[in-house]
Amino acid sequence: MKKNKKELKVEQKKLVKWLRVIIVLCIAIIVIEACYIGLSYYNRTKSIVYTDTLNSFKEIDDGYLVVGNSDFKNSEFNSYQKDYNKAKFSKYNSDFEVEFESAYTKGYSSYFSDVIEYKDGYIAVGGAQYDEQQVSDNATDGLIVLYDKNGKQVDTKSVQIAGDTTFNKVLLVDDGFIVVGQSILQNMVIGNDPDGGALIIKYDFDLNEVWRANYGGSKSAIFNDAVIDGDYLYLVGKDATRYGMIAKYTLDGEQVFVKSYEYTDTVGFSSVVKVGDEFFVAGSKTINIDAKDEDKVTEGLVLKYNSDGEVLDEVTFSRNNALRFNKIVNDGDDLIVVGHTYKKDEEKSTGTYNYLDYRGIIVKFNTDLEKLGNNKENGSGVDYFSDVIVTDDGYLVGGASSSKELGSNNKDYHTYFLQYNKNLERQWYK
Repeated sequence: MKKNKKELKVEQKKLVKWLRVIIVLCIAIIVIEACYIGLSYYNRTKSIVYTDTLNSFKEIDDGYLVVGNSDFKNSEFNSYQKDYNKAKFSKYNSDFEVEFESAYTKGYSSYFSDVIEYKDGYIAVGGAQYDEQQVSDNATDGLIVLYDKNGKQVDTKSVQIAGDTTFNKVLLVDDGFIVVGQSILQNMVIGNDPDGGALIIKYDFDLNEVWRANYGGSKSAIFNDAVIDGDYLYLVGKDATRYGMIAKYTLDGEQVFVKSYEYTDTVGFSSVVKVGDEFFVAGSKTINIDAKDEDKVTEGLVLKYNSDGEVLDEVTFSRNNALRFNKIVNDGDDLIVVGHTYKKDEEKSTGTYNYLDYRGIIVKFNTDLEKLGNNKENGSGVDYFSDVIVTDDGYLVGGASSSKELGSNNKDYHTYFLQYNKNLERQWYK
């Protein structure tokens, strides 16, 4: 039987009503899915720790050169590197605004340890991993990158000698540059390499090797820092586990002397500066050498040497159970050292991982090694001091921090700068 118009209208209204319900439900489902996807993405991005470090920085006429490594998650200049941190070279202007930021993206993980300016641009050195075996062995090739004045990569060189090679310092000479570092056998490989150990190589500006020298060939010998004094090169590092080392070479790579110091931490001597006729070396000293590794106590260490490598004096500085100095510079006859204290955070540590709580520290001595003052950052995150330069009105410190007090969020690591006055009072941070 045919339905009349009234019945048809009623059915149409019911159909429209159900269609509206279905459409609303579909929209709701889509919105919920979109919210879920957005929230999931937000949580994933928030769970990734941002890393941007400063290993070294230099003042130049129109700003600062900064090197380290980064995942570039928050970078305006480079793409996010999800799985591996990459070597980073940045130039900041005098207001600490980034003018350019160059990432070395070849291979897997990489980093820069030091940078200098030369006539045609800049030279950055460090280490890089190029295959999965290097990642597995935690080994690197020594890395050199030449940049032009605009931060564009001009040329690169990778160096491998014994299996695990790294460059820690670069020094400018008239006809080229000198890099120092280490080349040792990879993890789990027994023995020494006659061409390995603590390493010095001179290059011309076309990246051609001029000469090479090495010391020790051991699994641990390394040069961490160096200064040029006249016709000689003075280098510091370590020649065995917990044995600090100072060495003197000619600028042609001939060894004059190598002398050890007992006992340091496993890094050895980190930094050296010349004041007058004397050399001041910074690092860390192990106080209870016979204790188990987890119970060892270290103190910040400054040593005074003469040009023959003889110890004239030393001083230690202690806070907590572990302290080391990373960099030493001079302000006239005063010495400025920066480093860090650290201790295990019992709440954050697990059965397989010890979370170390770092605190940046700055200390001033005179050349008689009498302490003139000190200051320590006490943020809620991790604060790490890597480098320091002397300014007209105090000391500019560079490092990495995750502390809210220095602009982070207690999770992500950011490059930062702190200005201290001559009395070691912090004036500002950026």
